[in-house]
This record gives sequence, structure tokens and C-alpha cells, in this order.
Amino acid sequence: MAVCLLPIFNAKSRAAEETPAGFACSSELDIVSKYIWRGIPQSPAASEAYQPSVTFFKYGFTANAWLNYSVDRPQRDKFSEFDLTLSYEHKLKDVTVSSGFALYTFPDLAPYGEAYVKLSRPVSFIKILTNHYFSMMRGNIAGGYYGDAGLGYEKRLAGDSLWTSSVLLGWGNAIFNSVNYNTAGLTSRLNVLVLDTAVTFSPCVNGLVRPHLTYYATLPDSLRGGIRAAGNAPDSLVVGVAVGYDFR
Repeated sequence: MAVCLLPIFNAKSRAAEETPAGFACSSELDIVSKYIWRGIPQSPAASEAYQPSVTFFKYGFTANAWLNYSVDRPQRDKFSEFDLTLSYEHKLKDVTVSSGFALYTFPDLAPYGEAYVKLSRPVSFIKILTNHYFSMMRGNIAGGYYGDAGLGYEKRLAGDSLWTSSVLLGWGNAIFNSVNYNTAGLTSRLNVLVLDTAVTFSPCVNGLVRPHLTYYATLPDSLRGGIRAAGNAPDSLVVGVAVGYDFR
């Protein structure tokens, strides 16, 4: 967490002197009221989570390291998840394409990976968004698939502030649903509606503060039952704030 917070107080001139040409990096700490992943609770209902990350950029490639620490997890003094992601972004006419691979690791489970592709295209004042994730490596989740599609919107506000919002519908195949909802025999179906909004402020040079709000609504009753059986609510409102620093 200190790695994410301390750079906010560094001078811009020092960052510029130490950052090689064509290379950039950023750090961020996101504090959320609970950890929800694709509509599925990953921490107890009343447990806030701390999620520091560091990202490196060069020539269209992005490398990211991300950690999750949920306050009431049984590990208590350990991070409950550590993810590494490598991606590449480019444009095909009006479509922005980002493809990559994410490795998910946990202290009490075998790691697994996901190959993914994300596409976005501006249409008038909105963007059409769609993302697709393909699970591999770990036996019971290998062959799992999760996708979503929806609309995004962004608007410049006063100063350097930026307002962003999106609405997405997510779906999973039988393997993804059966594993992640702890219910055998589930089929492919729509899973979740996600509504998200955030405002990014720049309180200092290259620094950012981003309060955000996300609502997850689990759609079919069969999936809602799996979440309830795990002792969680099938619909969740997550409130958070991220602070970060960009070394560009």
C-alpha cells in the first residue's frame, strides 16, 4: 500500500527525470466497501477491501500487478489474491482492441489463467463495449468462459475532471457458472447486470482521486440461490475511492 501512496507526494520533475523515454508507469490504491468479481462476492458482506496495483506501459504493452486484501478474510494478515496481467492494445480502424493474459493466484487454491480480448468502438457520444474471457490451466475451471457487452459514456468536467459511466450485461458458460456459483448442473446463461459510474479528479500534478460506485444485480434465480447458499446477497452496491499517481 505504501508503494501506491508514497509516489503521490513526489515532485513531477523527479518523475520525468527518472522515467525512460517511451516508458510510463502508474500506481494506485483502491479502497472498496466489498470485493465483488463479475457479480460474485469474494469477501464477507460487511468486509471492506484494499486493492493496490502497479502498472507499466511501453509501446502499446501493459503489465499490471494487483493485490486484494479483504479485512475479514480468514487469512487476515495475508493478501487473499495476487494477479498478474500482460496485454497489448491497438486500433483496427474505429475499434480499439486489447488482448492479453491474466494469471490469478491465491494462498489456498491452485492458480489459473485467462486469455481475453476487449473491444470498444465510439458511436456518437457513447462507446459500444464488449469483453471476453477464456479460462485455462486449472482443471475444474479450464474451458470456462465469461463475456459481457454494453455501453460506456465519458464526459470532461471542470478542470481535468472526467466522469465515466457504463452499463454491462454479463454471461457465462456452463463451466464458469457451475464452478463460480458452487452449483452443479448450471447451463450457459445471462448472469449479471453491472451499472458503474466514477469521477476522476487530479488534485495534484499527475495524481488522481477517483470516487466510484458500482451496482451488481444477479439475474437468474438459479444463480441467486448459489450466492445465497454461500451466505451472501445476490445484489450488491459497492462504494469505493481510488488514489494514484501517473509517472508519464
